[in-house]
Amino acid sequence: MKPVLHLLICLLSLCCQPMSADAADEFSAEDLEFFENHVRPVLVEHCQTCHGALKQESGLRLDTRAGVLQGGDSGAAVTLGNPDESLLIRAIRRTDDLSMPPETALDPQHVEHLVEWVRRGVPWPDEQPAITVRGGAITDAERAFWSFQPVVDSAPPQLTNDVWSTSDIDRFLFATMSGAELTPDPPADRFAWIRRATFDLTGLPPTPEEVAAFVNDESPQAYATVIDHLLASPAYGERWGRHWLDVVRYADTAGETADYPVREAYLYRNYVIDAFNADKPYDEFLREQIAGDLLAADLASERQGNWDDASLARYRELITATGFIAISRRFGFDPQNYHHLTIQDTVDTLGQATQALTLGCARCHDHKYDPVNVEDYYALYGIFESTRYAFPGSEEKKRPTDFVPSVPPEIVATLPEGGCEVIYGVAEGEAKNALIQLRGEPLRPGDEAPRRWLNVLGGDPLPPDGSGSGRRQLADWIASPDNTLTARVMVNRIWQQHFGRGLVSTPNDFGARGAAPSHPELLDWLASRFVESGWSIKEMHRLIMNSSAYRMSASPSAAVLELDPDNALLSHFSRRRLSAEELRDAILFVSGRLDPTMGQGHPFPDIESWGFTQHDPFYAVYDTNQRSVYLMQQRLKRHPLLALFDGADPNTTTPVRTSTTVPTQALFLMNSEFVHTCAAGLADRLMSQSGNEVSRIGSAYEMVLGRVADSDELQQAQDFLASFRVAASEEGVPEAEVEQAAWSALARVLLTCNAFLYVE
Repeated sequence: MKPVLHLLICLLSLCCQPMSADAADEFSAEDLEFFENHVRPVLVEHCQTCHGALKQESGLRLDTRAGVLQGGDSGAAVTLGNPDESLLIRAIRRTDDLSMPPETALDPQHVEHLVEWVRRGVPWPDEQPAITVRGGAITDAERAFWSFQPVVDSAPPQLTNDVWSTSDIDRFLFATMSGAELTPDPPADRFAWIRRATFDLTGLPPTPEEVAAFVNDESPQAYATVIDHLLASPAYGERWGRHWLDVVRYADTAGETADYPVREAYLYRNYVIDAFNADKPYDEFLREQIAGDLLAADLASERQGNWDDASLARYRELITATGFIAISRRFGFDPQNYHHLTIQDTVDTLGQATQALTLGCARCHDHKYDPVNVEDYYALYGIFESTRYAFPGSEEKKRPTDFVPSVPPEIVATLPEGGCEVIYGVAEGEAKNALIQLRGEPLRPGDEAPRRWLNVLGGDPLPPDGSGSGRRQLADWIASPDNTLTARVMVNRIWQQHFGRGLVSTPNDFGARGAAPSHPELLDWLASRFVESGWSIKEMHRLIMNSSAYRMSASPSAAVLELDPDNALLSHFSRRRLSAEELRDAILFVSGRLDPTMGQGHPFPDIESWGFTQHDPFYAVYDTNQRSVYLMQQRLKRHPLLALFDGADPNTTTPVRTSTTVPTQALFLMNSEFVHTCAAGLADRLMSQSGNEVSRIGSAYEMVLGRVADSDELQQAQDFLASFRVAASEEGVPEAEVEQAAWSALARVLLTCNAFLYVE
């Protein structure tokens, strides 16, 4: 068999696995949350009067998923996954003779949400929900829910038959495993462990030198030494900053109909990366993102005009941190007229990111499942309505405004107009309480909602005077060690990234529709250690990664998989595929083409040329050899590689990366110029080494797979090279190019094999 054909068959067999018959009927928590937040209110308000239980115009019901799928007299209402072919979408777009609703067109954002709903496969909760729909005053039973109870610092279990545990984390896990008659997997070999740890902390593979140093280190501190080395790498912040950027739905464009570029958004991205590298305490990290401009004003008061470089840099950092709020998505043709939706995006993202609560569900009505009422939502809404957001530009108003100066006001005044760097951040606006918007409609005002914290978490009000927007107090409420959610939510996210599954498997939802903790005592013990450490994320890594649990192999028996198919009890390590960013970065890294410098801004078109519209929106892909976290992240049309390999959706918070397997992934790995160029780079590295063919093959395995090749693998690679040389010559490849082509082909095989694409 010719080597090229062999490579094709291998890749297709890798990536063309069939989807289970019922996979299309399973919806993620995020899909169902999207339906509850953005779709059900539209159907109830605008559709179900004529197409509901009491009346079915044209034979169509839109109050059940079955009714939507069945359609009416005109045929099927939707084509799953294909909005453009769906009769329902064509009707609400009013592009055909059929226009719905008949009198008044839907808000463009409502249309966009219904389009996304169809694209997702029409997610809908069970027709008979297991959870009773709630509303009204918060009850004692609701307050007693596990996530609203104080964190309890329980002592780790001590079992007489426990010879496995080497840390308190292990003792919690072993007790649960024992109760389920499970035993932990043996330790992974050192080659697997260092590759696991290096990808987990840096998103890159280990170098052959790093592997050799660890494998040959017989000291008791060998594992801890590797962890400390990785935590000190600048690559750590790039890897772990990306996780936070997933959660806060970072993008370099605004997301309104024309998707205007935001030239300065990268400053917030780099702030996040720097914060992780510096191990900025998590409570401080949150305070800066919510109220950094107010903390900067405090700094200005302290300096009293006496500024040095360090204090000016700190002032700029604090302003930059508020990009967390400024990057909220913009909506519609004229986003300033849809600012209520941007505030909704802010509140919902803040709630999910820091509290794992879906606060946006209370915009139109009391939350149907969790003790969050509409008054809670508008209490927080008022805080952000009292905040001035930088405006990125739009089809209606083409130029950005209200960006925040990076230096104090007294310096903005020793400068010419336009002579100061500006930041995509926020500032104080007119402080006021919001009016409740009936059914979420700004033109239907209700009662005033005083600004305060969530009722179920204490309901603290703003002080009567001098509180401004209230963001300072909001930051303190969220970052308080007494908050029952903040530490739990973050340690759960850290655990999830190390083990592939959180102790709470719904990391953005600690409410009634979320999963209960698999190890509640361990979750609280970790939260206690987190606060005790000064909210140090790096200390949490050390605590987790120095455990026996993190050293387990990924080789469960069939019996274990039957007892615990999701590995919720963690009796073994869960194998995972590289994320989109890890895949791209690792290929660049082993090819010798990765540029390790920190990314800056993007080469957007000159601002004076901006005239993007909903019919001609901004779109660009900017190539770079820097790490993938520095790629331009567009909201409405994602980077092709990141979209293909399940990168984060920048339109909404992404707490967990999905992992799809589709033929186009295999085709990309076989045919893309990027992979071929990098494979050629790896071939050049190998061919430049001294030594014979066998030693070069061994180097290839060490660079790409992080381990030593065995004798069978060495022989197979030699046979591959030999047969490829013959085939290449027969196909007319010039003799001077045959050797490079053969080594490039071997490089492509290694770069697309499971051992490279997966972490054990």
